[in-house]
Amino acid sequence: MKRIDFIYLQKNYPGLWVALEEKNKTVVSTGKSAKKVYGEAKKKGVKIPTVYRVPSEPVIFIG
Repeated sequence: MKRIDFIYLQKNYPGLWVALEEKNKTVVSTGKSAKKVYGEAKKKGVKIPTVYRVPSEPVIFIG
């Protein structure tokens, strides 16, 4: 399984919902509504899309 590049998502899709294809973890849909993004991913043939809301600001975590 491919890793998700959260830095890439933060730079390109801040504050948006993204749907990722399950195997390659590539972005297949983006938008302001999780329901819309999920539906678009399903229409594109993604069986089980991973839907994630990208934070508007970077989140720093040390631990």
